[in-house]
Parts: sequence; C-alpha cells; structure tokens
Amino acid sequence: MTWIFKRCPNCGADGVEWVGDRFWRCPSCRFEYFHNVAAAAGVIVDSGGGVLLFERTREPSRGLLSLPGGFVDPGERAEDAAMRECREELGWTPSSLSFLATFPNRYEWDGVPYSTCDIFFSTRAEGMRVSELRMDETEGRSPVIVPFMEINYARLAFESTRRALRLYTELQWRI
Repeated sequence: MTWIFKRCPNCGADGVEWVGDRFWRCPSCRFEYFHNVAAAAGVIVDSGGGVLLFERTREPSRGLLSLPGGFVDPGERAEDAAMRECREELGWTPSSLSFLATFPNRYEWDGVPYSTCDIFFSTRAEGMRVSELRMDETEGRSPVIVPFMEINYARLAFESTRRALRLYTELQWRI
C-alpha cells in the first residue's frame, strides 16, 4: 500500500494497520476505516462508427486518451453523473444513454489508490462535430472521433475503458 494513515483518525495513536487489502484498523481503539470501492461513470459517444476520445490534461494518465466520465457524487445516480460529466467536460449533453457494462478499475490520485467500479453507458451522436464542443481544458483537450476499428488501445488511459470499448465494438459487429 503506497498510502497509509500515520495516526488513527479517531484517537490519534500510532501504528494503524492495513488489513486484508480492505481497511485500516487502529490497534489502540479498534477504529476501522474501510477504503470502499468508488463508483465512476463513463460514456462511449458513438458518432457514425467512431468514438469520441480526448487527451487527458490531468493526472492520472495525463496525455493519454479518455472517454467523458468521472466519479459519481454521493446521492447521485450513475446516469446523472454520466450526463453531468459530458456537460462539464465537453459542453455537450447526450439526449439519452444506454447501459453497457461495469468493469473494475484502479485509479491512483495524490498517492492514494482507489478501487473503482466503472459504469459505462453509450449514446449515439450522429454527425457530431468536435469543433462545436466546449472542452473544459482542465479536464481534456484535442477531441477526436476515432473509427472503432482504428482505436489505439495502448493510448487509452484506463484498463476499464479498453474493456468497455472492446465490448462495445464487439457488440456492434454482431448486429
């Protein structure tokens, strides 16, 4: 584990233990902090046989390609998070979403590794023009529509994204 508590957040004692890759426990007061899975939502924007991707401008995986998406806020539905992330990152909101799949992922931020359950949706946006998107440059830049058969999976920021795009592409070719 690359990140640990130096002191118990409950009693302040030293010696907090990492137990079973799931939680920290204080040997003094027995306080337990569970580092539970976080939920994230991503959207495959299908525009006429290609997927909308953009270059990440922040860590983790800065410079690699990403789908619009992000963490689900407390009290928020995954569908609403996906729509919000599209609006915030692209300045564009899908008219509808279809559930695709979920995949586990590992996301490290500021030295803290987060296990996530990434929830993927898809939407169709025929004729989308990337020049009309209003990208939030703190999130991403250089949006492109890449034909599904030309995706460079090694340039994708996250394993869960690779898995979702492979599944989506496979399903499209079955139809």
